[in-house]
Amino acid sequence: MKVHVKLIATYQRLLPVGTKGNTIEITVPNGTSISQVLSHYGVPLDESSVIVLNGLTVDLSTPVSEGDMVTAFSAIAGG
Repeated sequence: MKVHVKLIATYQRLLPVGTKGNTIEITVPNGTSISQVLSHYGVPLDESSVIVLNGLTVDLSTPVSEGDMVTAFSAIAGG
């Protein structure tokens, strides 16, 4: 099935060389989780990242579905 991966700001550099923009479409097997999708690109799967599925925060073990958009970006620390 096809899903979209959108890596924003500093995470955009984790996309494959030659990617135009910040979004790619990939094919994954049924049952693939958000963490499996993002670990392939080296996205940190901890509190340093903001990760959403179709605009909603969900558990990283959530399986993706056809046409989903997985988005990740670095959390901004302030003080």
